[in-house]
Amino acid sequence: MENIRCLILDDEPIAITVIESHLKEFKDLKVVATCRNASEAFEVLRKEKIDLIFLDIEMPKLDGLSFLKSLKDPPLVLITTAHRNFALDGFELDVVDYLLKPIPLDRLMQAIGKVRRLLRADQGYHPNGIDPLSYIFVKSDRENVKINLMDIRYIESLKNHVKIVTSQKNHITMVSIGEMQNKLPKNLFVRIHRSFLVNLNHIQNYTNTYVVIDRKSFPLGNVYKNAVLEVLDKNRI
Repeated sequence: MENIRCLILDDEPIAITVIESHLKEFKDLKVVATCRNASEAFEVLRKEKIDLIFLDIEMPKLDGLSFLKSLKDPPLVLITTAHRNFALDGFELDVVDYLLKPIPLDRLMQAIGKVRRLLRADQGYHPNGIDPLSYIFVKSDRENVKINLMDIRYIESLKNHVKIVTSQKNHITMVSIGEMQNKLPKNLFVRIHRSFLVNLNHIQNYTNTYVVIDRKSFPLGNVYKNAVLEVLDKNRI
């Protein structure tokens, strides 16, 4: 994977300095530009290829969330802020992670791990040779509906049906969760419980007992726990 090209947008010079210092620990990250306001950042994005933005929220004239909403095709985003109360807004805009200042290095490492996984998927790195942009057709409401695999958040068992939860809408189809598990790529989906099959790319955080997707906790079943943690721990720094 090529260097991850970064833009730091923060109106506080000290905050920029701290992030730059932390990023020296990551050999695959390159700071392309640092900006003090949204206007400067717009100009950089117009001229440069940026993979990742470190985005402060409270800034003069145009705040960070408004700036993000204005981008037609934004890069990956890590929110960096001193305030907890914007977390929900940030995740609704599909940011990768929400980092509270002062940002500890180990917490930043965790967030960068998520960024790397997302970029590997986008750039076609697939250890099992599976294209994560591939799709399936499922029968839902008397139609065969196309669903891109990367859009699937998780799949929930409903006895002899499953509910497929995507970023756009939910689909219910008459198939067992075991059949879904057998048909979906193993490097993208993992069974965590007898009732849940989840997309690894949408796991926001995890513990030894649950994973979180879209701020919702899903339990790790005893039968699946060790295998799930082995997969997730491979990308833990």
